Amino acid sequence: MSRVIHHRVHGLPADRLERLHRQFEDLAGGRSWRGDAPWVASDRSRDLFAMEFLRHVREVEGDSVSAAGFIRTGGDETDALVLALFLRDLSAEYGVRVVWRDEDNPLTKLRYLEFRHGQLPSGNSLEEMLARRAVIKKVDGQAITFYPPAHRLNRHIAARPAQWGYALCGLRAYAPTLLEAESEALKILRAMRHLGR
Repeated sequence: MSRVIHHRVHGLPADRLERLHRQFEDLAGGRSWRGDAPWVASDRSRDLFAMEFLRHVREVEGDSVSAAGFIRTGGDETDALVLALFLRDLSAEYGVRVVWRDEDNPLTKLRYLEFRHGQLPSGNSLEEMLARRAVIKKVDGQAITFYPPAHRLNRHIAARPAQWGYALCGLRAYAPTLLEAESEALKILRAMRHLGR
């Protein structure tokens, strides 16, 4: 199901905005997005849409918003998850408040997330919240299942406590991050198709 996910960065110093834009550009170019690629509007933005979008957001939400944006997902849950992990990492790196709103998310607990210094207000990590639920990505009819590091299927592997698990075509493997797990899974899928499977 296609959804619109909004994100806001609060309290980021102006001298960090240029780096923030580069980080969003790197994220957008770092993988294939089924929906829109992530982007951000800030006081450094020069295109009219971004400037007007930020002005409107600040009118509604206040001047503490340093940067804002949204993406339309193309029904790919990994697009949404990659963005959530990226925003969490930004919050941790800059020590700022970052808000995520996904009002059409089928899971109530994932409709509004707020990160402060990379943690949820409860003090839990995002992975702890996601631990009960695997994420499934369909690629040309083939399901790829991703398991967060704290998922019950990953817990018994003491050597890999902070790795993402993934499974497809009867194979299961691990990678340090979701982006790496997705990249490796897609390579395996291409190889299997090349072999006629």
